[in-house]
Amino acid sequence: MTDSALAYTSLEELLSELLGRIRDGLDADTAAVLLLDEDRGVLVARAARGLEEEVRQGVQVPLARGFAGRVAAQGRPLVIEDLSTADVVNPILRQRGIRSLLGVPVQVRGHVIGVMHVGTLERRRFSDDDISVLQLAADRAALAIENAQRAEQRAVTGVMQRALLPDTLPEVPGLRLSAKYLPAGPGVKIGGDWYDVLQLGNGRVALVIGDVVGRGVLAASVMAEIRIALRAFLSEGHELARVMSLLNDLLVSMGRNRGATAAILELDLERGELDAVSAGHLPALVIGPDGRPDFLEQPQGMPLGIALGQEYVSEHCAFPVSSSLVLYTDGLVERRGESIEEGLERLREAASQPAAPEDSSLADRIYHALLDETPLEDDVALLAIESLPLGRTMELTLEAHPSVLVGLRRSLGRWLASQGVEEEDLFGMTLAASEAASNAMEHAYGVLEATFAVHCERDDTDVRVIVADSGRWRESRPYGRGRGLEIMRALVDSVEVEQGKLGTTVTLVKRIARGSE
Repeated sequence: MTDSALAYTSLEELLSELLGRIRDGLDADTAAVLLLDEDRGVLVARAARGLEEEVRQGVQVPLARGFAGRVAAQGRPLVIEDLSTADVVNPILRQRGIRSLLGVPVQVRGHVIGVMHVGTLERRRFSDDDISVLQLAADRAALAIENAQRAEQRAVTGVMQRALLPDTLPEVPGLRLSAKYLPAGPGVKIGGDWYDVLQLGNGRVALVIGDVVGRGVLAASVMAEIRIALRAFLSEGHELARVMSLLNDLLVSMGRNRGATAAILELDLERGELDAVSAGHLPALVIGPDGRPDFLEQPQGMPLGIALGQEYVSEHCAFPVSSSLVLYTDGLVERRGESIEEGLERLREAASQPAAPEDSSLADRIYHALLDETPLEDDVALLAIESLPLGRTMELTLEAHPSVLVGLRRSLGRWLASQGVEEEDLFGMTLAASEAASNAMEHAYGVLEATFAVHCERDDTDVRVIVADSGRWRESRPYGRGRGLEIMRALVDSVEVEQGKLGTTVTLVKRIARGSE
């Protein structure tokens, strides 16, 4: 039991080896360890010898109930000499014919983290020496168990955090997106801060920032549930205020005892407008084309997960080209010993300063101004959005799925308008490009997952849209589209189709008035 090598094994190996030694040392028939899940208030069977069903069936015992629950709640040893007359909530004990039980708390620095118990098939009166030996074993094992649990939680939390934050931000024409996530500490110290960017089916861009109360695996798992649900609600086309209400009711109904703040913003680049809704989150910072930063004033709804039936209100504001937006969690601005207003003012000042040579993005500028050498007391999630004028070229890489067509048409329409193309020609070119993209999806890929590229360029006389795929075209199905090329030729001045082993390229050309801008 004092073997130092046990401290360097995994939690499963540690408990399995330890229980084997305890069962033999106390001449018992069974031995088991249940570890406390504090967030749910239950003991979970984690390892057993002679009672392996407990682990396989995922036995859970509520605190203060049953044998193990009473040991944990009272924090002291407990003996049951005759199980047939005792109150137990785990039916496996009786099914296996256990007659007598001895259990002790597993404690670290006076805090119960689990229960260790042994049992016999014959009735037995456990002596004071038996109790002392089992308690000594639990005390010796407690620190090693805690260390193994922490290592396990660090690994799980780190994997979850890496998997749930976006690997890369989407490429949106006319936007420069940048982000940073900075944990205050490794492993179980990681919290539930997150950000997300979604390109919606209506062509708009959704921007999300949020912070789940707490740290560790539970906070990260709640963040994952909110993030996935939010994506689903937005893809269904709900208004932002309705999305926030749905998220709140979902979090309350899950009963996870976890609150969260969040802000959702929807950007319409065609109209240069922004809609925003907040659930107790810190205000977004908007930087106008004149470089002046101001915090977005909007109604503050209740944080998520507090009570059912909360209603939220969205705010509408202009977001013209050359505007910027900063979304963040409280770790960016909060400092011990100062008011939140001081932190917000520090952020405003940082956003008003010109970019330094080492700043490749707005997120870099904010980071270097506020956090470069500042010890972090809390996690930081930072998402920055810069609206840029469209140039004479535009590149898009899109999934070969019909859901992207609305966004393609809106992005292309916005680019064509910026190049001075008149409305009638804009409509024809946009529809022709959509038809070319649809043909690429249907003929080149079918049901396979793939992408296609759209390249747009303008010279003094023409605008040119090139739709390229890397699949192999097939003949149209009997009831397929069939007339795509005819439609394209009717809408633009020139259509060229090049087919090869590497894919198909469709080039659409529309002449424009000389000097149009």
